[in-house]
Amino acid sequence: MLEVVGHRILIKPKELEKKTESGILLEYGEAEKRHRAATMEGVIAGIGPLAWHDWGDGSNWVSVGDKVLFAQYAGKLVTDPESKEDFFVVNDEDVQVRIT
Repeated sequence: MLEVVGHRILIKPKELEKKTESGILLEYGEAEKRHRAATMEGVIAGIGPLAWHDWGDGSNWVSVGDKVLFAQYAGKLVTDPESKEDFFVVNDEDVQVRIT
């Protein structure tokens, strides 16, 4: 399980599918996983306790479950050791847009 700390935000990137012409789903390699950062869209999966505390009143600009756009190539790609899901850990200021 991943626990978000400090001013970091955990984002589940938008899933992209890679299929053959016959419809077989292929798995991404490490270089392709990092390239997925260029999509810059995902869902907030976790918010650190200090997120946005340096920015005004300290209230969160987004909530867990919100769809967001984040800075291209921001943060670090991590894999949850239990679920094997990929996430990006970004700084709070890298969240740029909430999609409503």
